[in-house]
Amino acid sequence: MTQTAAPVTARELVPDVTTLTEPGAGRDDPWGGVLGALEMTGVFCSTGRFSEPWGLELPPLPSVLMYHLLLAGRAVVDVEGTAHELVPGDVVLVPHGTGHRITGGADDPAVGLWEVERTVVAERYEQLRIDGGGRTATLVCGAVGFAEPGVGRLLASLPPVLSAPREGHAGAGGVRAVVEAIAQEALHPRPGTDVVTARLADVVLVHAIRGWLEADEPASGWLGALRDPALGPVLRAVHAAPGEPWTLGSLAAEARLSRSAFAERFARTVGEPPMAYVAGHRMDVAARLLRESDASVAAVARRVGYDSGPGFHRAFVRRHGSTPGAWRTATGPQSLEDVLGA
Repeated sequence: MTQTAAPVTARELVPDVTTLTEPGAGRDDPWGGVLGALEMTGVFCSTGRFSEPWGLELPPLPSVLMYHLLLAGRAVVDVEGTAHELVPGDVVLVPHGTGHRITGGADDPAVGLWEVERTVVAERYEQLRIDGGGRTATLVCGAVGFAEPGVGRLLASLPPVLSAPREGHAGAGGVRAVVEAIAQEALHPRPGTDVVTARLADVVLVHAIRGWLEADEPASGWLGALRDPALGPVLRAVHAAPGEPWTLGSLAAEARLSRSAFAERFARTVGEPPMAYVAGHRMDVAARLLRESDASVAAVARRVGYDSGPGFHRAFVRRHGSTPGAWRTATGPQSLEDVLGA
């Protein structure tokens, strides 16, 4: 099925998220740039009508976020032996791409994803069905990649399972409105349903991650560094100006620490030395610019602080395993089978 609908942006669908997803939100907003990086690519959606007993076994998907939205009925998501019961309107995220089960009841048997009856609606959108003869559940499930290579740092800092805000919590009203819109698209497919559902899912994921960020839950890794009073300003400075000639001394000055104290604190919290982080972030920015702009490779190199073309080329290959030119022309996975390697 050919997509004929014009792409729909999250801000057109839910205008109140524009301030949350605006890239480059500045050093004053520690989360604006984080949420702005959540530009999805390779969104694969399925709607499912499952009658009990039913269950799906989802394989591990490294570097991919998976989500499940329950529209009607009941479901249990089991991730690494911990069960999460869903009620209609609930959204659960599996940010690390961990293999998991989703069933109608805790004891229901589960089958592999490719054993389920399916109808392909569009290139990245399909309908699943399991008829066990009992009570019916309706779900929207998806696998999501991200355009920003560096978003992996954010995902790695999130817990194994994340839920969107429920009724009574801040942000629940916005989630409910988006869920209702997804339900209409899922239950009544039209031309462009795959495009609209993907954009709506974008908004739900931002709400879920924002809710966790605002809950002051303990954070480690990259998010822990962003919350750190000394390291947070450093990360925001590097992200705001990746092309600056950063040195260990200038980064330590941003943190208001000695070079040795800063280097030790950064490596312990983030998991890599400061200058390695700067180099990696520059290459992630370069990867995005190569895909999203018409700037020449040389211009992109200058934007991220490289005067030497060969030096930029070598650093890019080390980071992404591809030359800048090959990266620019490569296409992402075209189907869920491509992502799963099926």
